[in-house]
Amino acid sequence: MKNDIYDYLIFKLDSEYTEYEFDLISIPPYEFIENGLSLEPYEYFGEIHEVLELKAKHILMYFNADVLMRVEFLYPGDIVGFLKQRIEKMQDIGLPEYMMLILRKERKFTVLMYQNKLLQKHN
Repeated sequence: MKNDIYDYLIFKLDSEYTEYEFDLISIPPYEFIENGLSLEPYEYFGEIHEVLELKAKHILMYFNADVLMRVEFLYPGDIVGFLKQRIEKMQDIGLPEYMMLILRKERKFTVLMYQNKLLQKHN
């Protein structure tokens, strides 16, 4: 049995850009500021693994100073319920501190996103 959330999510927050550099392509906007941090977005085009038993159509990775800060898996269709069930089954595994499921109805896809706590807005 897998005991680490990154056995399922594959891309570990705080990992280095150099671990993925040959499987990434920079995408616009090539740099933006979010919550005071400069982020550089990339699309992962290496072997697309199954994540929570499904193949993602696109994988977006965001780096700050060559450190992975956010990952977004884009799946076609409305699969929020399925992904929620998969995550709920992992009762004994600690999830990333900030994780979201998003349904983009206008574009007909589901996003599973997790990010470093530094990107959370502080009020």
